[in-house]
Amino acid sequence: MELIHVVDQNKWLALNDEVQIGELVYEFGEGNLIITYTEVEPFYRGNKIAEELVLAAIKQARDAGLKVVPDCSFAVTVFERYPEERDVLAP
Repeated sequence: MELIHVVDQNKWLALNDEVQIGELVYEFGEGNLIITYTEVEPFYRGNKIAEELVLAAIKQARDAGLKVVPDCSFAVTVFERYPEERDVLAP
C-alpha cells in the first residue's frame, strides 16, 4: 500500500497496486487543517488504512504549523487512540 498526497485537491489517497482503496479529504480554515472525510473500501477495512491516512494528515499539519480539526468521526477516534498526537488538536 502507498499513501499519496494530492495537494491540489486537498486529499490523501491510499493505493494498492495503483488502485485507490482509501481517501481522506481535508480543507483549511483559520490556521487549521480540517479533516472532513475518511473512507476505505469495505474489502480493505480493518487493516489500519484509514488510521494511516489520518496520521499522514496529522503529520502534514504539524509540519506546516497548523492545528487539526477532526470533523470526521474516524479522525476523532485516531486522536483517542494516539494521545501523543493531541498536541496538534485544535482547541
